[in-house]
Amino acid sequence: MIEKIKELEKESLLLEPNDEDRLLWQRKVEQYAFKFIDDLSNSKTYIPTEDGGKDLLNYPISDQPIPIEDALNILEKNVDNIGLNPASGGHLGYIPGGGIFPTALGDYLAAVTNRYAGIYFGGPGAVRIENMLIRWMCSVMGYPETASGNLASGGSIGNLIAIVTARDFKKIEPQIIPKSVIYLTSQVHHCVQKAIRIAGLNQAQTTYIPVDENFKMDLNALRKQIQKDLADGKKPFLLIGSAGTTDVGAVDPLNDLADIAEEFNL
Repeated sequence: MIEKIKELEKESLLLEPNDEDRLLWQRKVEQYAFKFIDDLSNSKTYIPTEDGGKDLLNYPISDQPIPIEDALNILEKNVDNIGLNPASGGHLGYIPGGGIFPTALGDYLAAVTNRYAGIYFGGPGAVRIENMLIRWMCSVMGYPETASGNLASGGSIGNLIAIVTARDFKKIEPQIIPKSVIYLTSQVHHCVQKAIRIAGLNQAQTTYIPVDENFKMDLNALRKQIQKDLADGKKPFLLIGSAGTTDVGAVDPLNDLADIAEEFNL
């Protein structure tokens, strides 16, 4: 067994570049990144293309290496110079990208060191950084000292966590799901409907509240709907507001929605 492990070690070491290759790759990638950043002020926010980077298919993934220069050329031609450029200053879309260089360096070091932040025993320093960041974000949002949270991979998982938390906190058991009501508008991100389904609430009654001329949830319509549902013996359960919709960037009247949620125990 030991000899077998030693043989496998020789094969795995083939994946480790020597100092010369590592330095070359580092410099080439740095040059590519610097050029990308330097060109941002003159680059377009969106570059239309007929083939959608179809030339990428001419370079299938294989076990045969290619020079770093070729790889970067393929990336530039088929990925970074077509379609939407979220790092552009002209990009005002619903998924903004900062292109912040210090953040990129942080991601690079995190990827190289591969520290585990899932449990304190495995990476106490990494866990402390995450907890400190969450604490800082809570203070920015004006949350109390008792507030906590976690870093999700994105808004989709964040919404799923919120909906599952609400489901469990309100003790929405399977037998009462069909009578439970979820209030939202047509402007919510599509990941909300996905999260509702993944959370096992697809049999709940999702009620779309009308929006006003600014695409914000109509408070009067919401209140009337909740009162009607209560009168009909339903269980108003969850109110989902949007803080910047994907279509027009509308922000629902969140303070008023919070008051209504508290009033009706949502």
